[in-house]
Amino acid sequence: MKSLLSKLHTICNLYPLKRKTIIVESHAIGEELIEAISNHGQFAINLSYKTTRDLALEYFELHSTTPGNFLEHTVGTHLTYQFLKKLRDNVQFRYFSKLEITPSFSHAIYQTIQTLRLANFTSKSLKAELFLSPEKGEDIVLLMTEFEHLLQSLHFMDDAELYRKVMSFEPPQADDIFILQSNLPLTQLEEQFLTKLLNENVYKLPLEHVYGIDIPERTSLRSIAWEGTSPFSYLYQPGASKEKANLAIFIAKTEDIEVKRIVKVLIDSNTKLDEAAVYYTNPEPYVTLFYHLSESMSLPITFGEGIPVSFSRPGRLVALLKEWIQSNYSLPVFLTMLNENIIELEDGAPSKVKIMKYLRDCQIGWGKDRYVSRLQAEMNRLNEKMDQQDSSSNIERYETRIRELSWLMQMFKKMFKHLPAVEPTINFKSLLSGIEYFLSKIARATSITDQSAKIDLIEEIQKIIPYSNQDMKNYDAFEKLMDLLMSVKINRSRPKPGHLHVTSFKQGIYQNRSKLFIVGLDNRRFPGDSSENPLLLDAERMKLGSGLPLMREKGKETIYTMLQVFAQAEGEITASFSNFDICENRTVSPAHLFLQCYRMVINNHNADYQDLSAVSVCTSAPVIEPLDFWSKELNTEQSRHVGEDILNQFPNIRRGRKAEEARNTDLFTEFDGRVNINPESYDPRINLEKKMTAGKLETLATCPYSYFLQEILGVRPVEEVHFDPYRWLDPPTRGSLIHEIFETFYKKVTENAETPFFNTHKAAIIEIANDLIQRQTAVTPPPSQRVFEKETEDIYNCCMIFLKEEEEHCKHHSPKYFEYSFGIGSIEPAKIQLPSGEVMSLAGKIDRVDETNIGKYHIIDYKTGSTYGYGMNKPFKGGRQLQHFVYALAIEQHLKLADGAVEESSYYFPTTKGYGQRFSRKQDHRLRENGLDLLEKLINVIRSGQFPMTDDANDCTYCKFQAACRRSFYDPSILEAKRMDQSVNGLNNFRGVRAYE
Repeated sequence: MKSLLSKLHTICNLYPLKRKTIIVESHAIGEELIEAISNHGQFAINLSYKTTRDLALEYFELHSTTPGNFLEHTVGTHLTYQFLKKLRDNVQFRYFSKLEITPSFSHAIYQTIQTLRLANFTSKSLKAELFLSPEKGEDIVLLMTEFEHLLQSLHFMDDAELYRKVMSFEPPQADDIFILQSNLPLTQLEEQFLTKLLNENVYKLPLEHVYGIDIPERTSLRSIAWEGTSPFSYLYQPGASKEKANLAIFIAKTEDIEVKRIVKVLIDSNTKLDEAAVYYTNPEPYVTLFYHLSESMSLPITFGEGIPVSFSRPGRLVALLKEWIQSNYSLPVFLTMLNENIIELEDGAPSKVKIMKYLRDCQIGWGKDRYVSRLQAEMNRLNEKMDQQDSSSNIERYETRIRELSWLMQMFKKMFKHLPAVEPTINFKSLLSGIEYFLSKIARATSITDQSAKIDLIEEIQKIIPYSNQDMKNYDAFEKLMDLLMSVKINRSRPKPGHLHVTSFKQGIYQNRSKLFIVGLDNRRFPGDSSENPLLLDAERMKLGSGLPLMREKGKETIYTMLQVFAQAEGEITASFSNFDICENRTVSPAHLFLQCYRMVINNHNADYQDLSAVSVCTSAPVIEPLDFWSKELNTEQSRHVGEDILNQFPNIRRGRKAEEARNTDLFTEFDGRVNINPESYDPRINLEKKMTAGKLETLATCPYSYFLQEILGVRPVEEVHFDPYRWLDPPTRGSLIHEIFETFYKKVTENAETPFFNTHKAAIIEIANDLIQRQTAVTPPPSQRVFEKETEDIYNCCMIFLKEEEEHCKHHSPKYFEYSFGIGSIEPAKIQLPSGEVMSLAGKIDRVDETNIGKYHIIDYKTGSTYGYGMNKPFKGGRQLQHFVYALAIEQHLKLADGAVEESSYYFPTTKGYGQRFSRKQDHRLRENGLDLLEKLINVIRSGQFPMTDDANDCTYCKFQAACRRSFYDPSILEAKRMDQSVNGLNNFRGVRAYE
């Protein structure tokens, strides 16, 4: 920078009163140059900077009689996407006919068109025969023609048209001083414009020399003025420098360690943040890591290329809105938006906890209509309940709930007014308008970053909306939405006082900071991909000429740019890379440039990669935030004792340690399900108000610990109805629907004094099924017509299987009771007497009770799932199947039938999965005797307060409490030892239950 600043100082002294303009590649470089002059105590009177495009716009405004409507990149790529779709649909392509039109492809095509147009090509001057494939050349010419028609019809002007226009004006006569940035990247049209614009008063800012590498060829305006050297000028000639370079290197195991090592160096060296900069070779994951550090440590950092919009609340809102709409407004996605605090609720809103509870209790699931209809139904139900209340406090409670539900309903009505329906095709303008409404009215913005994201996202949408009124396939619309909005970068910033600056090395040549860190110098990221552009191959570029850059030179250009960054540095440089890829679980090799840095550091230009491998690797992050301390302690090979001082600070850790230690012993403890309970509350033989059900008894027998969580502690899993595009009804809902079809059918047949006959009743049962299916669609809308038809066809098949089986079954049986209930609501429970003489209350609902031709009873329980786990030879299956037995006892007692009146119970599978199979259990004396003994032992498990986990891991497959019990964390031998703990007599009851197969 010394030579450059000296040159600028000389020019400013020569022409103090003349207008001096530095022509730069970007505004960021211009700002850095002006700041560098100021930092060195020099005056810059009448000195400004402009890009080539700035000069063209200024010149256009001076000479044009009409304002220009300039094409923005966002609009250009969007319009390109549209006409690509049109050309493909009209079968006008030859070479590109089979390619899918995606946002990324439209970006590539738009870039190719701009590259050709800025190289001074038009559809008329571009020759198709210069391309390797004539069909490809014709398609490129077609694209150029279509783009030119687009510009003309919409009265747009792109950069190529701007340069052509301003070159038609008379050249300026001003006596301005122009100063060119060295290595200024210019297209053919930009160079022609500058050649016409510039007068004799042109200077070029010099850069320090770079040795040991071929210098890329450039034209006069794009060339580099060399002046002076620095120790880093000899990075590729390490023995030639007379002065030692202030260079350091290190290797980290991961990028996280690499970044934290840099922060630790800055802290330890007491370096001011605005004296340091970090240059990356690739933004990810470095931008993410530095951003999270800046948030967690309140570290002031500026990002030259900005940060992803997804780091902000509005950006996260856009991503979740897309997911919410695509999932047909699935409730769990909305609850995620609520939980992440990214939406602003209006005045009068219930608490978030209440909102989540209301929405889950309403079983909304998904669908725009269901939010309003289910909330309205719940309000109607509460109004009816309130009318039955006498207490003013109860009435007030109901009024509050109704008011809060009404607020919720109005909120969703407002939201859904602006959001599109989920259809196979969607209007893109409608989708964008809905997103814009959410961003402007509902998005929560609590920081400058959020505000910036909100503004930038709305601006992007507003650019596109005038040209977006077209219907698109659902998938294409959302893909286009994400491409448009989630590629936005926010908080782009030049270096600021008091801030560490993080940016690409490509922006580092003109930055003037004394301590530089260059990260990501591995062979994957640097020099990066130099593969050709398939849309415009190098062979085609060479034929076309006009200064089109060759992609095979891209790697050389990248290395050369990096060497210029090194050469301009005036202070210390630290180079680093991460040598392990966590995602791919493999080591990563250093870039050749890193080897050159190593050679310069050790002053041995013959050192090779084998020598470099001896450099120690930083395997743990320095402790700069609490997480690093724990990570370091966990990664050490030496065990560390957690002292009382730490445990006193973290009482939950103390309690957790105690529980973990107890769980890892052979003893059955309070952390495994051993508790002191009050039998008068939980033992159904003592507390006759406590009614047991077949389901509760089977849960207790399957896994006592699961029963403990549900019935003793009252733990309940969060029940949410999820949108599944490939399934309409979940198993419980489908089972209930089929049950209702069978029950309704049999009631109709019984009323008509008929018996089921396949040919006679086939139409009747299908009609019943259709009525109930249509009613179910109002409650649970199917995700698509295809899924609805598939599941409806399966239900029809179940009806046919049922009808055929019933025709045969009813030759010997007559249905007598349907959905027979006991212990439900005001109905008296069944009383079951146990071998001890004690009685317990039983509640339940029996699907069907048949009477045989000889006056015996047969209980039938419909099953709509798989027959897995059911067999003929294991009536109790260790207590897991008790329904057949307890229902037999219940119906006999409730109907006051003689003992043994129920001679058989069966599990009936009238479905396509079950093939109409029946698994019958003869309710003989031996089964009843064993069953009653099993029940007594099972209830004794409750009285003992000892609830062990199941002895079979297969019982956990569909358990909803796996996260709470953590059975899988136990060693199997420890679990077995706990169940056999002889000091706990109550465990004998569970072992006794398991003995009954």
